[in-house]
Amino acid sequence: MLKPLSCAAILFAAALPASAVEWTPVVNASLSGGQYFFKSQRGSLSGNATLTAAGLAKLNERWSLLPMYSASYRGTKGIDDGVGAGTLFQQQMDHAVSVTGIRKLEGTTWRMKPSAGYKREFLKETRDEAWGHGLFDYEKISAGMTFENIYKEPFSWQAGLDVFRIRFPSYESLESRSGVDPTGSPLGRELASKHTLDTYNWQASVSGSRPWPFDDPKVVLSGSYSLLYKDFLDQRIVEADGQFVDSGRRDFLQSLGGSVGRPIPLNLFQSEQRLDLSMGLNFSYNRSNQNSFDATFARFISDSYSYWTVGAGPGATLSWGDKKAPTWTSASFRWTRQNYLGRLVQDEVGAYGSAKQAHDRYTFSVGYGYPIAPKLTMTFRTNILWAASNHKYQKNYSYAYRAMNYLLGVSYEF
Repeated sequence: MLKPLSCAAILFAAALPASAVEWTPVVNASLSGGQYFFKSQRGSLSGNATLTAAGLAKLNERWSLLPMYSASYRGTKGIDDGVGAGTLFQQQMDHAVSVTGIRKLEGTTWRMKPSAGYKREFLKETRDEAWGHGLFDYEKISAGMTFENIYKEPFSWQAGLDVFRIRFPSYESLESRSGVDPTGSPLGRELASKHTLDTYNWQASVSGSRPWPFDDPKVVLSGSYSLLYKDFLDQRIVEADGQFVDSGRRDFLQSLGGSVGRPIPLNLFQSEQRLDLSMGLNFSYNRSNQNSFDATFARFISDSYSYWTVGAGPGATLSWGDKKAPTWTSASFRWTRQNYLGRLVQDEVGAYGSAKQAHDRYTFSVGYGYPIAPKLTMTFRTNILWAASNHKYQKNYSYAYRAMNYLLGVSYEF
């Protein structure tokens, strides 16, 4: 899949006279090292690296082409890792390519953006695990169309439709055939199929940003809404007796988000600074037709995968010095609450109660950046997470804990 995308971009550009193509390259890279802490334990020192390489090719007055390649390696765990939060060791690597066409619609401020992409992500949960055989390795093939109206630079409205497939090639061989999860506990019946996590996905989305007041902006208002339909290829519905029916799992995920941003110019200590304040709010609701059957306790849970999530939090960034390469410091706080509509709580020994599961997460992050050379910035970031839950059974996964990481490194922008 990598080669067709790359070749299509090359052939498209090659069909035009060389003098007609204007090329603008962009390269961003970062390298950092740090540690991950979970409860009273700490992981070993490890490193992270990212690379993004793109180029905007202006083919003519109407058409431009944007090919992009991105890669990342993460040896220091992030605090938001949903899988295996209690493990100190985890390595993740991904590679992605995409091609986006940009066509200006004559006589308007609208642009049409067809796109296609491919992503491959690898995840190692243990040191002796080989790359390419991880339980949650996946590939994503995508295509989409977006219409964008830049009505007042840089503010715009966007509407898009995307289709993509996600496939987990190793999930069957490592888990589904054994009938147990990585801890040795019996699988829920809904997770015992061959390709239970593979999905076809269709997503419609709209988003926009607007200055307010329009003629003399003081704040920036942003909003977005998306509707995602997920069709699970090989996950049949579980009934109360633990047996399957012929129909498969279908999820509808709706997401709504909004933010307010305010830039404030300052003049302290006889120098100019800029303070950027923001406040964000998001809400999502997932409606699923899947139930669950707990094989360990022989318990049927109806509507196990439907939930709603709400989150909110402020952020602030103070920058000073060279406007193109400023020194900066930032801080943010985020609260998230997730409530399941059917999933029941359990006590410390696994006995089920009547209340529904609720999970709270509080995240605090700080960062600092200092330019040490042209286009090169030294960075420091630390993130702290507090997780709380009314679900007390934590034999397989941790729901209430504290985690932290820090990263010290450099970033390069060209």
